[in-house]
Amino acid sequence: MKVKGLSVLVVCAGNLCRSPMAEIILRDKIRQKRLNIQVRSAGTLKTGKTMPDDKALQALQDYGYHPMVNPVQQVTQQDFIEHDFIYAMDRTNLADLLDICPAEHKNKLALFLSKANRQEKEVPDPYRRNSEFFQRTALLIESGAVALVDSWQEQGLSNAYSESLQRN
Repeated sequence: MKVKGLSVLVVCAGNLCRSPMAEIILRDKIRQKRLNIQVRSAGTLKTGKTMPDDKALQALQDYGYHPMVNPVQQVTQQDFIEHDFIYAMDRTNLADLLDICPAEHKNKLALFLSKANRQEKEVPDPYRRNSEFFQRTALLIESGAVALVDSWQEQGLSNAYSESLQRN
């Protein structure tokens, strides 16, 4: 029996820095826990760029992640239907999502750091900043990713799939 896993979308402004970093870090944390959770990233704005920022990818590599580079994508109306959770990197991204999200899906939206036990609740945009800023961003995203995965496990949102894997 195949059980559908959770589907998560992480969103920043241009899908150039924060959301691709969050996608890669979340996937790694999910893989480590052997959970069935799908992750994608997108941006609220159309930037004209096609690939994530090189400094974002380098920061991930510096912390031992192996980024699989996906083309930049913009949030679509279908994303609100297909994903169980949609996490915005900052309040501006969240406001942009709320503006375009159908009413019946607004309960899926939250800030990426909403579950993290941190003073910060927003991930600052490192775009056009130095490499050190990107590295700090990666660490902040990592703490948010760990908190989200732990939260999903505590809520039992991934138990059905994990149990079906153990039986097979």
